[in-house]
Amino acid sequence: MSQNGVDAPSTLALNTILEEDFVSPLTAIRGALEILRDFPDLSPEDRKRFVTTALSECARLEGGVEHLGATVYSAGQRAQLQESSKASGEDSGQFASRIRILDEYEAIEVDFSNFEFSSSRLVNDFYDELDKLVEGSGRSWYFVVNYKGVSIWPEAWVAFAHRGKKVNVNYSLGTVRYVEKDPDAADQDRPYDYDPDMFDSRDKALAHIQELREK
Repeated sequence: MSQNGVDAPSTLALNTILEEDFVSPLTAIRGALEILRDFPDLSPEDRKRFVTTALSECARLEGGVEHLGATVYSAGQRAQLQESSKASGEDSGQFASRIRILDEYEAIEVDFSNFEFSSSRLVNDFYDELDKLVEGSGRSWYFVVNYKGVSIWPEAWVAFAHRGKKVNVNYSLGTVRYVEKDPDAADQDRPYDYDPDMFDSRDKALAHIQELREK
């Protein structure tokens, strides 16, 4: 069955994917977390067992996202994505040019602009480069992040959210995000229109970091 020229999975096939790749691991994760919440006196061995179960199911869930992306998107779409990724000329060695220290703000600037995260591998390569810089500095930082034109494909969502959370928990004094507003753009559906935490210029984002430093 096709829609707008794109092959779509049958309802039965999609329901099976949702059950195996999403519902089952989410049920297991919720069960493990509820036990950890409701039984604070669990032995260290039992607590470790339930944590291990939850983490294992999280990995299964990430695989499910990749599976869903492979099922929903046509071969033509995926070929187009691969060509787009090749055309960008990005590889792990070039991610360093998108990460730089702003000493005057005690901040690290992360530039996601116009980048296409088409896989968890790309996400992990990017964040590995960021981790290397931060860990080498031996300290925590403020982060200013440019989201203009970034594209995150379904198979990269889980890794992107997970790695971003780890950076915030382990290294961040505060994170400020922005999308540079284009006053001449005709479209109105912009991240800063519905996200109150997204600034509409780099200058405003940096000014907010300065305010955080002075508190």
